[in-house]
Amino acid sequence: MALACPSCEEAAAEYVGMADDGRNEMKCTACGHHWLLGAKPVSPRAVAAKPARSTPTRSPRSTGTRSTGTRVAGGGSSDGALRAATPAAPPVVVRFPTLDDVPAEHLQRLAALKAAWPRQRPRPDPYAADFRRLHELMFSQAGLPHTEPGQLKDFVSSDVLALSGNTTSFAREWRRLGDRDASERFRGAVEYLLRGESGESGESGEDEGSTDDPPLEDRFTALAEQRSPYGMGGVREPLLMHILTVARPERFLPLLTVDSGSGGEGKRDIARSVLGVEIPAVDRTRHTIGRVACRSNDLLVDALGAGFRDLDDAAAFLLWAHAQG
Repeated sequence: MALACPSCEEAAAEYVGMADDGRNEMKCTACGHHWLLGAKPVSPRAVAAKPARSTPTRSPRSTGTRSTGTRVAGGGSSDGALRAATPAAPPVVVRFPTLDDVPAEHLQRLAALKAAWPRQRPRPDPYAADFRRLHELMFSQAGLPHTEPGQLKDFVSSDVLALSGNTTSFAREWRRLGDRDASERFRGAVEYLLRGESGESGESGEDEGSTDDPPLEDRFTALAEQRSPYGMGGVREPLLMHILTVARPERFLPLLTVDSGSGGEGKRDIARSVLGVEIPAVDRTRHTIGRVACRSNDLLVDALGAGFRDLDDAAAFLLWAHAQG
């Protein structure tokens, strides 16, 4: 039985052929209508079963292989995020050495060198005692305001007791300011170093200043780093220690620098060779230049003990002991 035409409903359908989508094309011989027989098929790609996504198997990480970390949003990595979330270990605080840190073998060697020192002791500088007495008076609270510009300049350039190092920048600053202003500024630096801003003596000695002032070590640092209003160009570590050496002869050795450069005769080198201890590096927070300069001096004096005429004699011994290797 012939199919009915969907247009004229006559049973006159005739098979024409297969269409592109696989359906049968029909034609009505009565009215000429063409149509496709059957429902339009669904695309095979739409009904084909999708293959299950395979999870790649992560091979075990081999020992010694460097991991690059998983990238995360923002361009970072999961390893980096983990490190950021983990608090960093606090920095190691280097403690300043004391006499208790000096190894026993170095103390024994020091005692042997002291026993040999009387045979090696050089003659004292004949000008040293007079130089020290003069400048102790000059730098006293009563004498400093009356010190002449020429006396101050002579002190800086003198090599008695110790040399203040390279004084080129100091001389240039002095010329720029002129004798009157330069001497006034230098006197201000000396006064602040020795007695603080208040100009008063502390409980433990004249060099400590008032309890309202920073301690000597911190005043030293402020002047050396040019952070004090009392600072002056060219007044650095060697010159500041030279002032302390003549003004406080009972405490300070005439060894003016912590680090010696190529000379190998700074307090750091001497502490390492003679005492076997390492002086911490100078920094801007805990071990400032003033603290390291003063505490390395005190450590050497404590280790030497008695048996010296004065600290000039003790400094000469240290330089000799350091040269013994």
